[in-house]
Amino acid sequence: ALRPIENADKIEVATVLGWQVVVQKGQFKEGDFCVYIEIDSILPDKPDFEFMRERKFRVKTIKLRGQVSQGICFPISILLKATDKDLILREGDDMTELLGVRKYDPQIEWEKKETERLADIDRGRMSKFLKRYSWYRRLLFRFKKPSRVPFPSFIKKTDEDRIQLFPDYYEKWGELPFTVTEKLDGQSATYFVVRNPKAGILQPKWLFGVCSRNFQLLKQDNSSYWTIARKLNLQEKMTKYCDRWNLGLIIQGEIIGRKIQGNKYEIDEPEFFMFNAMTYRSGKTEVMDQTGQSFLCIVLDLNSVPVIDSTGRKLFPDMNAMVEYAKGYSRIAKIPREGVVMRNYTRNISFKIINPDFLLKFDV
Repeated sequence: ALRPIENADKIEVATVLGWQVVVQKGQFKEGDFCVYIEIDSILPDKPDFEFMRERKFRVKTIKLRGQVSQGICFPISILLKATDKDLILREGDDMTELLGVRKYDPQIEWEKKETERLADIDRGRMSKFLKRYSWYRRLLFRFKKPSRVPFPSFIKKTDEDRIQLFPDYYEKWGELPFTVTEKLDGQSATYFVVRNPKAGILQPKWLFGVCSRNFQLLKQDNSSYWTIARKLNLQEKMTKYCDRWNLGLIIQGEIIGRKIQGNKYEIDEPEFFMFNAMTYRSGKTEVMDQTGQSFLCIVLDLNSVPVIDSTGRKLFPDMNAMVEYAKGYSRIAKIPREGVVMRNYTRNISFKIINPDFLLKFDV
């Protein structure tokens, strides 16, 4: 769809999926196909995207003539420049790889730098010299355990899709009740206790694990993830819970505090706010509903993310109304909240709605 912007002669607003995007007037007609680039995308350094150089090729939420714009629309012709092959295009095709677009993910970059800093890498001249030889590298690999491994396959990562990716959300879920919690802007963390398959005289009954959003962190260090584990005594508390109920336990939450995402909440020491909990038994996970999670927070003495509505919020039929609902102030600090997360536990449906005021204020 297209609609005009007041007092703007050269631009108008296009609706793509559920996104509002400012486009050049006359570039598209209603119902046209286009190539849509979502916010938090990094465009490649190519002539077609030269206009994004000052923004370091990153697509952000911006405001033009008072209109919030989230994303970029390109005509289909941009695909013809990207390949010499004949393309058969269908609505919904993913053009990420063809165009060379990648996701902006500051947490992955932070994790990489933090791992290098905490890995106690030997930067001495002798070590650098000896690393030229394969026998020395093999010895290092054998005796120096890795500090991290891939994220456990039996746990779902904490990423939530934006509601705009579900333009038919109301037709699908309009009659369902949803629990609403505040989305916090920090570091996603996962902690788990599961039964040890090698349990015995010399092996413990339960295994405790600490994970960032993308990795399991094997080595205790001073990162915020392990700091929270020690501060909250999570291994002991979670293990007692698992012993009591004879099942595994997984908790996920957000860490906020100093040196984390600019510390927008102005908290000196890292704090953990749980937003998800699952039991684990016989290779299967079962998600706790909000009542179960609230009870678990009491048992383990943990903070929960702020609950905005636990009574069963119904969805609005208009996408703009859903975005307006996400606006408001955080219950932790006097700043616009990042947004909300909505969950229906019966159908295992969840999505996030990001507050554009938060994106504009913090230029993220």
